[in-house]
Amino acid sequence: MTSEAFIAKGIAIGRVAYGVACIAAPRQMLGPSGREADGSSAMMARFFGVRDVVLGGGTFRALQTDPAAAVSWVGWSAAADALDVAAGAAFRSDLDQAGRLGVVGIALPAALGGAWAARRLRAAR
Repeated sequence: MTSEAFIAKGIAIGRVAYGVACIAAPRQMLGPSGREADGSSAMMARFFGVRDVVLGGGTFRALQTDPAAAVSWVGWSAAADALDVAAGAAFRSDLDQAGRLGVVGIALPAALGGAWAARRLRAAR
């Protein structure tokens, strides 16, 4: 397995795990502010989780079965992460410390790693 496929699969697996956690335990995944979250906030966390399960599952499956499609899946997943980073930066005053750490510790590395992997997978085709 190439390093770019390894990185892309790792991000995909992490994305699915994060998504499942958001669906199963949205208030806990919202961090300290989640204890007081209303039903709408919990549902938004679940919707975010569904997005991550779909992106991660599709990416993983494409990496296993369809290298041409995998380039797109990895690239779109990296784009979603990059937009999460941009939204986190633009609206950082809305985030508590756990939210800011999530952007820096999860979304940013996934965006950078995914973009690198997509570029390498595209070049290998």
